[in-house]
Amino acid sequence: MFRHPGHSRSAYADGFSFYSPRENSKEDLMILPSVSQRSVFQGSNFFFSCKSEADNVQRIMWTGPEGKQITDYQGSVPYTELPRVHVEEGGDHKGVELVFENILRQDRGTYTCSANVDGKEVSKSFELFVDKEIDFLDTPRTQYLEEGFDSRLLCDVTGDPVPTVSWTFEGKKISYGDKYSKPADSPNSLIVGNVTLEDAGQYVCKGVQVSTRITEMKDFNITVKVHHKPLWNNDDKTMAYSFLSGKVNLTCEVQAEPEANFTWTKDEEVMQPSNIIQIFNNNNTSILQLTVEDEDMFGDYLCEAQNKLGRLVRVIILQEGAKPAVPTAEVVDKGVDTLHLDLDAKNHPDMPIVGYKVQFKEVGEDWTRAQTAEFKKGSSYVLRNLKNDTPYVMRAAAQNAAGYSEYSVEISNRTDKIISSASTSASFSISSCVALLLFLLISASLL
Repeated sequence: MFRHPGHSRSAYADGFSFYSPRENSKEDLMILPSVSQRSVFQGSNFFFSCKSEADNVQRIMWTGPEGKQITDYQGSVPYTELPRVHVEEGGDHKGVELVFENILRQDRGTYTCSANVDGKEVSKSFELFVDKEIDFLDTPRTQYLEEGFDSRLLCDVTGDPVPTVSWTFEGKKISYGDKYSKPADSPNSLIVGNVTLEDAGQYVCKGVQVSTRITEMKDFNITVKVHHKPLWNNDDKTMAYSFLSGKVNLTCEVQAEPEANFTWTKDEEVMQPSNIIQIFNNNNTSILQLTVEDEDMFGDYLCEAQNKLGRLVRVIILQEGAKPAVPTAEVVDKGVDTLHLDLDAKNHPDMPIVGYKVQFKEVGEDWTRAQTAEFKKGSSYVLRNLKNDTPYVMRAAAQNAAGYSEYSVEISNRTDKIISSASTSASFSISSCVALLLFLLISASLL
């Protein structure tokens, strides 16, 4: 008897309910499920049962679309070697089951069950349709449009019945007209006219199959990006300040697809990394980090961002500024996991203090293991998430547009100790006893 490992025969019924004939009636021949047509998708597994309720039944057999008998292989070959389409003895030994595994398009056609019942030949048939599910084949999940051009989005979809296709963009159904159209050579694809950056986003290609036998639909999500020349992310980073022995970052940041390549030049010479020059490029951002060793390093720096669609150039002027004054630092309050600081530094008339950087570590640790907290001027200067009852050492540096000052003198302080609830309860209990004793003594002296 055919049994697929891990499956019962009901799994092959594919949702059809088998029902028994009316009581006290005996049908010559019946096929279950009782249908004249059956539609399945390619790759499905299922079976049909053919049986008779008559008393004298001989030679129940199945024949395929070409009239050839479908052979019962039971016991003659190992299960793993059975053909995809074969017959087996029915579970009640009164019929024969026609089994399909991993059905193919070539299996479609008319299947007939026949038998000799009470001395006469009888037969019943059903027509099998094998449909092909919607498949988006090699449609890319990420696709690109070209800015300023009419560009195509691909939806390579197949199926049988042949699916119809519709598109949505950011959840709204696309209507064909001036902006969107179908290419004549690939009607399932989509042409987006005069592409702009606003055409980037999430598109959905929806395939729908409709026939007298089936209805089926599937969505395919596509992330669309627009190829465009570089665009500045901001327009205010054209001035920078530093001082001799100071460090400064010059930053170029763009929007670009494909990602931009950056080149930095000064005095018509391309900047190359060295012990005083570092260049960091990542995700359409380039940072030129300079350690200013002499006055020749002040001046105009040219940042060029370029991809295959265009280029942008920006001049950033590095000027000499005033080094910030060293700040004063003082602990003004504390908790079990916080230290509250008071920070102050004298302002330069042309370059005011804008913030502070605080380094802190546990007593005994090296400064290389110190943590850093940065604050805007005027904010609450609080070091958080510290260990309780732990001594810390701190130092602060002031910041202005030209960079950071030297660090202040080191200060130290200890976070508070956690007082347990048990200790508190004991303290209250002792206090209560003392108060009661005093009350009794005073009462006795009055008597």
